[in-house]
Amino acid sequence: MSQDKNSPGEAHSEAVIVLQGPLAELQRAAVLLKQHGIAAVIGSSDADGCCSTPKLWLEVAREDAQPAVEVFDRDWRAGLDEEQIAALEAASGIVIDPEAHETTCPACLTTFATGPIECPECGLRIG
Repeated sequence: MSQDKNSPGEAHSEAVIVLQGPLAELQRAAVLLKQHGIAAVIGSSDADGCCSTPKLWLEVAREDAQPAVEVFDRDWRAGLDEEQIAALEAASGIVIDPEAHETTCPACLTTFATGPIECPECGLRIG
């Protein structure tokens, strides 16, 4: 696993960014991909000024992008039970319609009258 310096958020032309985040998360993800035979490189950009931190990302070869996403998805799902997966899949199809009389929170699936800018149950900011 190596680090590479490019422009902020810019992968090599033959590579694509599959994840951005803190170094420890990117290192874990790179190890996970390596276990599945996918080579990954942590890229970084220089900090913009005295108070900002460098941007970090994980990049893979263009042809490995879809397999890498599938590895991440399987890993994420492994930590959930079937009920949680079903709820999250249901939530992914929710569209917030400000003209509707009711809306459903995509985070906790609570249904409430349209109007508040956050879910009354879990506090997710909606508007």
